[in-house]
Amino acid sequence: MSVTAPDRPAKQRILEAAVTLFAHRGYDGTSFNDISELCGAKRSLILYHYSSKDELWRLAASAVCQRFNDEMEQRLDGQADCPDEERIRATMGAYIDTLIAVPEYGQIMLREGGSPGPRLDWMARNFAPPVTVSIRFRDPAFSRRVKRSVLRDVISATCLGITALGPLLDISLATALNRPNAGVYPLTRKRRDEVIDLLMRLVIA
Repeated sequence: MSVTAPDRPAKQRILEAAVTLFAHRGYDGTSFNDISELCGAKRSLILYHYSSKDELWRLAASAVCQRFNDEMEQRLDGQADCPDEERIRATMGAYIDTLIAVPEYGQIMLREGGSPGPRLDWMARNFAPPVTVSIRFRDPAFSRRVKRSVLRDVISATCLGITALGPLLDISLATALNRPNAGVYPLTRKRRDEVIDLLMRLVIA
């Protein structure tokens, strides 16, 4: 739905425009003028609803995180009673699928997660979807390995990289294979499952 649609409240249109621009251009690359141009609201109206660019960024990032969490929660529904290995496989699949469904999440992670500063600090405290934090495994040793070691971040970063950098990775692999495309972007089911199979080897090694 277009962020310029006049039938929706201005505050919502402003937030949706901010989400789009912060995801595509980053915080530093987005101005109030950009947001105003995209959503059709004057700068004064933006500042009436949002006191600062920092506040608007945090609310936009929070909205994206909530959307990501809701999507992933739906994909994991019914997986709580699965054996640990099935649960981690399902979690990886849900994470990849949700990154594709909510691309703004990965885009904000890439743009704001690489430089120290207040936004990185905020993201470290607030940008992890609750559903990923609340996942529990039956075997305590398995839980420690998957959730309390660098393996957790290796899995997350790999899934994020494959989805967010899909166009570049597809061209690179397609060139190596001498093919017009490689199935990394858009991510085919086969490539998705290959990624999960490789990551499962790390989990159960």
